Amino acid sequence: MPLSIISRFAIRFCGLLFLFVVGYMPVVAQPNTGRISGKIRTQDNTSVEFCIVSLKNTKYNALADEGGNFTLNVPAGKYSLIVNRVGFKPLNLEVVVTDGASTELIDLIMLPGNELNEVVIREKTDVRKINEQGFAVNAIDLKTKYNLNWDLNQVLNTTTGVRIREEGGLGSNFNFSLNGFSGNQIKFFLDGIPMDNFGSSLTLNNFPANMAERIEVYKGVLPVSLGTDALGGAVNIITRNNPNYLDASYSIGSFNTHRLAVNGAYTNAKTGFTVRANSFYNYSDNNYKVLVPIKNLETSSFGPEQWVPRFHDGYQSETLQLEAGITNKPFADKLLVGIIASGNDKDVQTGVVMERVFGAITSNTRTLIPTLKYKKTDLFARGLDLNLYAAYNMTRFTLIDTTAREYNWLGQYKANPASGSSNVGGERSRTRNQNKDREGLVTANLTYKLNELQTLALNYVGTNFHRSSYDPENPDAIGNKFPSDLAKNVLGLAWNLAMQNKFTTSIFAKYFAMKAVGYQQVDAFTERERYEATTFNYANPGYGLATAYFIRPTLQVKGSYEHAYRMPDGSEIFGDGVFVVYSVGLKPEKSDNINLGARYATPSEKDHRITAETGLIYRMTTNFIRLDQSVSGAQRQNQNKGKVRTTGVEAELGYYFRKLFFASVNGTYQQIIDKQEFEQSGGFTGGATKNITYNFRLPNLPFLFGNANVGVNLPTQSNRAMSLTYNLSYVQKYYLVYAELGESAFNQQYIIPTQFSHNLSASYSLGGGKYNFALECRNFTDNLLYDSYRLQKPGRSLSVKFRYFISK
Repeated sequence: MPLSIISRFAIRFCGLLFLFVVGYMPVVAQPNTGRISGKIRTQDNTSVEFCIVSLKNTKYNALADEGGNFTLNVPAGKYSLIVNRVGFKPLNLEVVVTDGASTELIDLIMLPGNELNEVVIREKTDVRKINEQGFAVNAIDLKTKYNLNWDLNQVLNTTTGVRIREEGGLGSNFNFSLNGFSGNQIKFFLDGIPMDNFGSSLTLNNFPANMAERIEVYKGVLPVSLGTDALGGAVNIITRNNPNYLDASYSIGSFNTHRLAVNGAYTNAKTGFTVRANSFYNYSDNNYKVLVPIKNLETSSFGPEQWVPRFHDGYQSETLQLEAGITNKPFADKLLVGIIASGNDKDVQTGVVMERVFGAITSNTRTLIPTLKYKKTDLFARGLDLNLYAAYNMTRFTLIDTTAREYNWLGQYKANPASGSSNVGGERSRTRNQNKDREGLVTANLTYKLNELQTLALNYVGTNFHRSSYDPENPDAIGNKFPSDLAKNVLGLAWNLAMQNKFTTSIFAKYFAMKAVGYQQVDAFTERERYEATTFNYANPGYGLATAYFIRPTLQVKGSYEHAYRMPDGSEIFGDGVFVVYSVGLKPEKSDNINLGARYATPSEKDHRITAETGLIYRMTTNFIRLDQSVSGAQRQNQNKGKVRTTGVEAELGYYFRKLFFASVNGTYQQIIDKQEFEQSGGFTGGATKNITYNFRLPNLPFLFGNANVGVNLPTQSNRAMSLTYNLSYVQKYYLVYAELGESAFNQQYIIPTQFSHNLSASYSLGGGKYNFALECRNFTDNLLYDSYRLQKPGRSLSVKFRYFISK
């Protein structure tokens, strides 16, 4: 059966399943359930965060959020509710829950002090629970970042194994690398939902840190619940789940940079009606200075280097995510209908290298995504849970190059002759190319609890991607005449075993299938040379396991393995219409991934706490897809690189004294080696030839990098807090080309030097966190920093952030 038919059938099946569930659940769902909610505070009306709320002699418990809010969904009945928090006396009260009703507790006041005979229940946070899985994963708590002027890229760039290389300032293209894998080999999720083809305005460097609760970074091996064909890992952004809150922030900084974010939620405890919104706006001129040689436009020769401002690098983006629906009903824990609307406008300053300067090329993206979310625990049977998500992504990307000029870094220009296939010409080739992308997405996750220790999980993800392109400046372009379609299906099944605080394991199998329709050139260099539509199909099975064991309550060892496949994405096959050209016939990547690690953490109630974690990585990848640079420096193309081996080690050490002081340091070392010994020759002779880069380290990839962080929280008056934070980022020198070819072959333009970036931030909070003010200085030593292809990053920058937060 053709894959497109399978994909359409799967999407229709999931849609019918959803309609059946919604229509049938009111009949079959157990009606004898209710809800307990409340807010915990002190006598002076200050919220008490992270209290443990439990019902005596039951399995039901909850962790109050930073606003002191909690919610419990329980069967109807009479309960003894207990609230515990270190530093406070325990609170006990009787609660009656009635059928289909909500019990709201509004006067939960805790008194300070500890009783000698007090038994304190200490619940592990979500972050710690995730870090203790058998998978190699780093969970990052973002609550400590809310007052900082950081986006999610800046947060992730401080964790082990991650290196994010940006091509410039705010809104610039970036390459996300995780343990040697990068680009589309790493998948991104928003609350477990794949973000493939969400558009360039919905990327990590656009998301402010205070819109999310935490970030989960999975390395190499993925749980089945994140159903996708990631090869090297995944990043899952978990948005905030406060039932009622408002978080608004505004920052202004160097290079005329402005960032605005407003996030909030409203939930009616009685009716379950919920509205949630996340919105943000970003703007920057990005006119920071760069040190570059100046091209003489008359002679085409380059003069000495000068400090000059970037003059055509403005960026603006805006996003609104809005959801509304019902929660905590007998037929649905969550039923939300939403819309994501986003867009950006971007000037293009450079090509792949700094020497290629543009002064008039612009691009813009517009995205509209209607969404549907459904979640139900105990579906038809106790222990059977369903998560269902559907979306239809409509994205339009436009590139405009209609100015027939050649620029240098002084903003000077001369007239450009006709270029490319156009009659008038542009800076590259005259174009107003527009890509219209349409993608349907369905993801369903079904779990069944066999008993208190074991669960089964079934996951399906289906996508259908279609691109249509048209360039009014070049209506006869090949890309206008052929369809670009890509269908993917991923099915996963897992058995999970969890013995609390002792042993966890997950054994899983996955099935990957893909069908792509595009075009290719046939009978090249003959009289019959032409382009024809082409179709290629791939289907591969994958499998793996992840396990973890506590040797002692404070010491855990873990290991994971996966035989993984990743199908090429639409952006890799079809290009982007700007600097990435069409790559027909890309093959799926295959990799055997192994992770070994150990984690040590002293109990959280100790005044002095130490955490230590280390990991070993091994990857053997075939058909490695890599974005190579063209000779012209203007365009790139994705290519399969025969075989690549990645080995490495990473480690992190942290020290914490109460909530007053913390210090941490982490580092990553990785060797990414070309292991393709022979290459197939082209031309008339055929055969195999020795690969001259066999056993060479792949170029333009950092191999040694790390971070250090130090912070203090200064005690001030009641309901006030001040914090100071220092961050150091380090990257060892690496090369744009193969280093093994010899130092004599290098000059400065092929070396990215060792780099240190120093960052300082200070924040001050009033009103128990209601009013917040932060000052930040990034790269305060004004070091010259580089990234991909030696593209220069901003120098010293200052920013001020104002934030207002209320939670009810």
